[in-house]
Amino acid sequence: MMAYLNIWMFEAKTSRKILIVVLSIVLAVFFVWYGSMEPAPDKGDYPGQEDLIKDYEKYIDEKAEVGGKVIETDPLVIETEYGDRTMDLTIVDAQESPSKNDRVTVYGTVRENHTIEAENMVVRPRWRWFYMYGISGIAAVWVGLRMIEQWRWNGKRFALEVREEPLKLKDLLKKSSSGDTHG
Repeated sequence: MMAYLNIWMFEAKTSRKILIVVLSIVLAVFFVWYGSMEPAPDKGDYPGQEDLIKDYEKYIDEKAEVGGKVIETDPLVIETEYGDRTMDLTIVDAQESPSKNDRVTVYGTVRENHTIEAENMVVRPRWRWFYMYGISGIAAVWVGLRMIEQWRWNGKRFALEVREEPLKLKDLLKKSSSGDTHG
């Protein structure tokens, strides 16, 4: 089993660096390629706020999916942005009743006078953003602590290795609080 795994492992530091560079270039190419694609409604890729801000008239009477912050509730108006440009869109026929400052995503038909005729709408209250980032921060700390417990850095091999005996964070905290930094 170990011999089989060694076939796929890059032992040389140079090989790893080359692999990282090649994979980074491939990733960058995919980013550029994806960014150059036009909306394709027949494949479920509808024009978004960036398309409407660039050329609103081009998409009149077509389906679109836009998101933004609610700035008025009667009538429902959202502010959508792309880069440093913004556009206010009036949403009609909305089934939901969002509050001011909520974030919404609307799927519907683009109409004249910066109006979207909603077919579907998702409302995300403002507090969900704080919850999302808060819980993600807690999870990141937890994963980081688990990595420190289970793995160690081998500078000679330029790799993470599994610890033979997991590090006890309680012991590490006791050492640092007692002033013993040599371990």
